[in-house]
Amino acid sequence: MIPAAFRYERPATIDEALALLAQPEAKALAGGQSLLPLLRLRMAEPELLVDLQDIADLQGVRHDANGIWVGALVRHAELAQSAPWRVLREAAEATGDRQVRRLGTIGGATAHADPAGDLPAALLALHAVVEVVGPGRRRELPIDGFFLGPLTTELAPEELLAGLRLPQPKPGAGSSYRKLRQKASGFAVAGVGAMVRMESGRCVEAGIGVTGVGLAPYAAAAASGRLLGSGLETTDFEAALELLLDGVDVQDDGYASADYRGRMCRLCALEALESAKAEALG
Repeated sequence: MIPAAFRYERPATIDEALALLAQPEAKALAGGQSLLPLLRLRMAEPELLVDLQDIADLQGVRHDANGIWVGALVRHAELAQSAPWRVLREAAEATGDRQVRRLGTIGGATAHADPAGDLPAALLALHAVVEVVGPGRRRELPIDGFFLGPLTTELAPEELLAGLRLPQPKPGAGSSYRKLRQKASGFAVAGVGAMVRMESGRCVEAGIGVTGVGLAPYAAAAASGRLLGSGLETTDFEAALELLLDGVDVQDDGYASADYRGRMCRLCALEALESAKAEALG
Protein backbone atom coordinates (compact mmCIF):
# COMPACT_ATOMS: atom_id res chain seq x y z
CA MET A 1 0.00 0.00 0.00
CA ILE A 2 0.94 3.66 -0.36
CA PRO A 3 1.25 5.67 2.88
CA ALA A 4 -1.24 8.45 3.59
CA ALA A 5 0.02 11.95 2.78
CA PHE A 6 2.17 13.65 5.44
CA ARG A 7 4.43 16.67 5.87
CA TYR A 8 8.16 16.09 6.32
CA GLU A 9 10.66 18.06 8.42
CA ARG A 10 14.34 17.42 9.13
CA PRO A 11 15.43 19.49 12.17
CA ALA A 12 19.08 20.08 13.07
CA THR A 13 18.71 20.30 16.87
CA ILE A 14 16.80 18.61 19.67
CA ASP A 15 14.94 21.84 20.47
CA GLU A 16 13.79 22.16 16.85
CA ALA A 17 12.64 18.54 16.88
CA LEU A 18 10.70 18.98 20.14
CA ALA A 19 8.97 22.07 18.76
CA LEU A 20 7.85 20.09 15.73
CA LEU A 21 6.75 17.09 17.80
CA ALA A 22 4.53 19.41 19.87
CA GLN A 23 2.31 19.80 16.81
CA PRO A 24 -0.78 17.56 16.54
CA GLU A 25 -0.29 14.13 14.96
CA ALA A 26 3.50 14.46 14.67
CA LYS A 27 5.73 11.37 14.69
CA ALA A 28 9.50 11.03 15.12
CA LEU A 29 11.48 9.08 12.51
CA ALA A 30 14.83 7.54 13.46
CA GLY A 31 15.98 4.60 11.31
CA GLY A 32 12.48 3.95 10.00
CA GLN A 33 12.73 0.16 10.00
CA SER A 34 9.70 -0.19 12.27
CA LEU A 35 7.77 2.96 11.35
CA LEU A 36 7.91 2.78 7.55
CA PRO A 37 6.15 -0.61 7.32
CA LEU A 38 3.39 0.78 9.55
CA LEU A 39 3.07 3.79 7.25
CA ARG A 40 2.79 1.59 4.18
CA LEU A 41 0.08 -0.49 5.83
CA ARG A 42 -1.63 2.70 7.07
CA MET A 43 -1.47 1.38 10.60
CA ALA A 44 0.13 4.76 11.38
CA GLU A 45 -1.01 7.96 9.65
CA PRO A 46 0.90 10.93 11.11
CA GLU A 47 0.29 14.37 9.68
CA LEU A 48 3.93 15.32 10.25
CA LEU A 49 7.03 13.13 10.07
CA VAL A 50 10.04 14.54 11.98
CA ASP A 51 13.28 13.02 10.68
CA LEU A 52 15.95 13.02 13.42
CA GLN A 53 18.94 12.03 11.28
CA ASP A 54 20.71 15.42 11.33
CA ILE A 55 20.70 15.89 15.11
CA ALA A 56 24.31 15.51 16.27
CA ASP A 57 23.33 15.32 19.97
CA LEU A 58 21.56 12.00 19.34
CA GLN A 59 24.58 10.33 17.77
CA GLY A 60 27.73 8.61 18.94
CA VAL A 61 29.02 6.70 21.96
CA ARG A 62 30.67 8.38 24.95
CA HIS A 63 32.56 6.88 27.90
CA ASP A 64 32.71 8.85 31.13
CA ALA A 65 32.70 8.46 34.91
CA ASN A 66 28.98 7.58 34.83
CA GLY A 67 29.40 4.70 32.40
CA ILE A 68 28.65 4.45 28.69
CA TRP A 69 26.24 6.78 26.90
CA VAL A 70 24.91 5.48 23.57
CA GLY A 71 23.11 7.99 21.38
CA ALA A 72 19.63 7.13 20.12
CA LEU A 73 20.77 7.24 16.47
CA VAL A 74 23.51 4.62 16.83
CA ARG A 75 22.79 1.83 14.34
CA HIS A 76 22.42 -1.84 15.16
CA ALA A 77 25.33 -2.65 12.86
CA GLU A 78 27.62 -0.31 14.80
CA LEU A 79 26.49 -1.82 18.10
CA ALA A 80 27.08 -5.33 16.77
CA GLN A 81 30.67 -4.43 15.90
CA SER A 82 31.79 -2.30 18.81
CA ALA A 83 29.54 -2.61 21.89
CA PRO A 84 31.59 -3.27 25.05
CA TRP A 85 29.06 -5.84 26.30
CA ARG A 86 28.71 -9.15 24.45
CA VAL A 87 24.97 -9.31 25.19
CA LEU A 88 24.52 -6.08 23.22
CA ARG A 89 26.63 -7.29 20.30
CA GLU A 90 24.70 -10.56 20.11
CA ALA A 91 21.29 -8.90 20.40
CA ALA A 92 22.17 -6.33 17.74
CA GLU A 93 23.48 -9.04 15.41
CA ALA A 94 20.26 -11.04 15.96
CA THR A 95 18.07 -8.09 14.95
CA GLY A 96 16.39 -8.29 11.55
CA ASP A 97 18.45 -8.64 8.39
CA ARG A 98 21.48 -6.72 7.10
CA GLN A 99 19.40 -3.76 5.88
CA VAL A 100 17.58 -3.43 9.18
CA ARG A 101 20.87 -3.55 11.09
CA ARG A 102 22.48 -0.93 8.84
CA LEU A 103 19.55 1.50 9.00
CA GLY A 104 17.72 0.74 12.24
CA THR A 105 18.69 2.62 15.41
CA ILE A 106 18.81 1.59 19.04
CA GLY A 107 16.67 4.57 20.03
CA GLY A 108 14.04 3.66 17.49
CA ALA A 109 14.01 0.00 18.53
CA THR A 110 13.74 0.91 22.22
CA ALA A 111 10.99 3.49 21.72
CA HIS A 112 9.07 1.19 19.36
CA ALA A 113 8.86 -1.45 22.13
CA ASP A 114 8.10 -4.46 19.98
CA PRO A 115 7.11 -7.31 22.35
CA ALA A 116 9.49 -9.63 20.43
CA GLY A 117 12.35 -7.23 19.73
CA ASP A 118 15.87 -8.38 20.61
CA LEU A 119 17.55 -5.24 21.94
CA PRO A 120 15.23 -4.68 24.96
CA ALA A 121 16.26 -8.02 26.47
CA ALA A 122 19.92 -6.96 26.44
CA LEU A 123 19.15 -3.52 27.87
CA LEU A 124 17.09 -5.06 30.67
CA ALA A 125 19.87 -7.50 31.53
CA LEU A 126 22.31 -4.58 31.86
CA HIS A 127 19.95 -2.43 33.95
CA ALA A 128 20.20 0.37 31.39
CA VAL A 129 18.86 3.86 32.00
CA VAL A 130 16.84 5.67 29.32
CA GLU A 131 17.58 9.37 28.83
CA VAL A 132 14.49 11.26 27.70
CA VAL A 133 14.18 14.90 26.62
CA GLY A 134 11.01 16.97 26.43
CA PRO A 135 10.05 20.65 26.29
CA GLY A 136 12.18 22.31 28.97
CA ARG A 137 13.07 19.09 30.76
CA ARG A 138 15.37 16.08 30.73
CA ARG A 139 14.75 12.93 32.75
CA GLU A 140 16.29 9.51 33.26
CA LEU A 141 14.13 6.39 33.48
CA PRO A 142 15.21 2.87 34.51
CA ILE A 143 14.70 0.44 31.66
CA ASP A 144 12.88 -1.91 34.04
CA GLY A 145 9.32 -0.56 33.82
CA PHE A 146 9.95 1.51 30.69
CA PHE A 147 8.09 -1.00 28.49
CA LEU A 148 4.41 -0.81 29.42
CA GLY A 149 2.85 -3.04 26.78
CA PRO A 150 2.88 -3.81 23.05
CA LEU A 151 4.40 -0.77 21.28
CA THR A 152 3.85 1.26 24.46
CA THR A 153 6.44 2.92 26.71
CA GLU A 154 6.71 5.66 29.32
CA LEU A 155 7.63 8.17 26.60
CA ALA A 156 5.13 11.02 26.31
CA PRO A 157 4.08 12.04 22.76
CA GLU A 158 6.08 15.28 22.97
CA GLU A 159 9.27 13.57 24.24
CA LEU A 160 12.29 12.07 22.51
CA LEU A 161 14.49 9.19 23.56
CA ALA A 162 17.92 10.85 23.47
CA GLY A 163 20.12 7.92 24.45
CA LEU A 164 20.83 5.06 26.79
CA ARG A 165 23.15 4.97 29.79
CA LEU A 166 24.92 1.63 30.35
CA PRO A 167 27.39 0.46 33.01
CA GLN A 168 31.02 -0.09 32.13
CA PRO A 169 31.99 -3.79 32.13
CA LYS A 170 33.91 -4.65 35.29
CA PRO A 171 36.38 -7.47 35.94
CA GLY A 172 34.54 -10.73 36.45
CA ALA A 173 31.54 -9.70 34.34
CA GLY A 174 30.04 -11.71 31.50
CA SER A 175 26.92 -11.47 29.37
CA SER A 176 25.14 -13.17 26.50
CA TYR A 177 21.89 -13.27 24.48
CA ARG A 178 20.06 -16.32 23.17
CA LYS A 179 16.77 -16.60 21.30
CA LEU A 180 14.48 -18.93 19.42
CA ARG A 181 13.85 -17.19 16.10
CA GLN A 182 10.54 -17.10 14.27
CA LYS A 183 11.35 -18.66 10.90
CA ALA A 184 9.31 -16.19 8.85
CA SER A 185 9.98 -12.86 10.54
CA GLY A 186 13.16 -13.41 12.52
CA PHE A 187 11.57 -11.99 15.68
CA ALA A 188 12.02 -13.82 18.97
CA VAL A 189 9.56 -16.54 19.92
CA ALA A 190 11.54 -16.31 23.14
CA GLY A 191 14.73 -14.37 23.78
CA VAL A 192 16.80 -13.91 26.92
CA GLY A 193 19.66 -11.56 27.74
CA ALA A 194 21.80 -12.39 30.76
CA MET A 195 24.54 -10.63 32.70
CA VAL A 196 26.47 -11.88 35.72
CA ARG A 197 29.50 -10.65 37.64
CA MET A 198 31.64 -12.85 39.87
CA GLU A 199 33.88 -11.98 42.81
CA SER A 200 35.72 -14.61 44.85
CA GLY A 201 33.66 -17.36 43.26
CA ARG A 202 30.29 -15.77 44.06
CA CYS A 203 27.79 -13.87 41.95
CA VAL A 204 27.64 -10.25 43.11
CA GLU A 205 25.60 -8.82 40.23
CA ALA A 206 23.05 -10.30 37.83
CA GLY A 207 20.45 -9.25 35.30
CA ILE A 208 18.01 -11.19 33.10
CA GLY A 209 15.89 -9.60 30.37
CA VAL A 210 13.18 -11.51 28.51
CA THR A 211 11.52 -10.74 25.18
CA GLY A 212 8.98 -12.49 22.95
CA VAL A 213 7.22 -14.12 25.90
CA GLY A 214 4.93 -11.54 27.51
CA LEU A 215 3.00 -8.53 26.27
CA ALA A 216 6.18 -6.47 26.68
CA PRO A 217 9.88 -7.17 27.29
CA TYR A 218 10.53 -7.48 31.01
CA ALA A 219 13.25 -7.91 33.63
CA ALA A 220 13.06 -11.25 35.42
CA ALA A 221 14.05 -9.68 38.74
CA ALA A 222 13.15 -12.66 40.94
CA ALA A 223 15.21 -15.01 38.77
CA SER A 224 18.28 -12.78 38.67
CA GLY A 225 17.95 -12.07 42.39
CA ARG A 226 18.07 -15.82 43.09
CA LEU A 227 21.57 -15.94 41.57
CA LEU A 228 23.09 -13.33 43.88
CA GLY A 229 25.51 -14.83 46.38
CA SER A 230 25.54 -18.17 44.59
CA GLY A 231 28.39 -19.90 42.80
CA LEU A 232 26.30 -20.09 39.61
CA GLU A 233 26.21 -23.86 39.76
CA THR A 234 23.70 -25.93 37.79
CA THR A 235 21.35 -26.10 40.79
CA ASP A 236 21.47 -22.29 41.11
CA PHE A 237 20.49 -21.88 37.46
CA GLU A 238 17.69 -24.40 37.83
CA ALA A 239 16.30 -22.54 40.84
CA ALA A 240 16.46 -19.22 38.99
CA LEU A 241 14.70 -20.67 35.94
CA GLU A 242 11.76 -21.69 38.11
CA LEU A 243 11.20 -17.96 38.76
CA LEU A 244 11.70 -16.80 35.17
CA LEU A 245 8.01 -16.55 34.26
CA ASP A 246 6.63 -15.42 37.63
CA GLY A 247 3.69 -13.06 37.16
CA VAL A 248 3.96 -13.13 33.35
CA ASP A 249 1.04 -13.72 31.01
CA VAL A 250 2.90 -15.99 28.59
CA GLN A 251 1.59 -15.46 25.08
CA ASP A 252 -0.21 -18.21 23.17
CA ASP A 253 -0.41 -17.52 19.44
CA GLY A 254 0.15 -18.94 15.96
CA TYR A 255 3.91 -19.06 16.48
CA ALA A 256 3.94 -21.02 19.73
CA SER A 257 1.72 -22.24 22.52
CA ALA A 258 2.20 -20.75 25.97
CA ASP A 259 3.65 -24.04 27.22
CA TYR A 260 6.16 -24.34 24.38
CA ARG A 261 7.12 -20.67 24.59
CA GLY A 262 7.72 -21.01 28.32
CA ARG A 263 9.93 -24.06 27.88
CA MET A 264 11.92 -22.39 25.13
CA CYS A 265 12.33 -19.29 27.27
CA ARG A 266 13.88 -21.39 30.05
CA LEU A 267 16.19 -23.09 27.55
CA CYS A 268 17.33 -19.75 26.11
CA ALA A 269 17.87 -18.43 29.63
CA LEU A 270 19.97 -21.42 30.62
CA GLU A 271 22.15 -21.10 27.51
CA ALA A 272 22.56 -17.34 28.00
CA LEU A 273 23.46 -17.75 31.68
CA GLU A 274 25.97 -20.52 31.02
CA SER A 275 27.59 -18.43 28.29
CA ALA A 276 27.68 -15.35 30.53
CA LYS A 277 29.24 -17.37 33.34
CA ALA A 278 31.90 -18.76 31.00
CA GLU A 279 32.86 -15.22 29.94
CA ALA A 280 32.87 -14.02 33.56
CA LEU A 281 35.31 -16.77 34.50
CA GLY A 282 37.56 -15.86 31.57
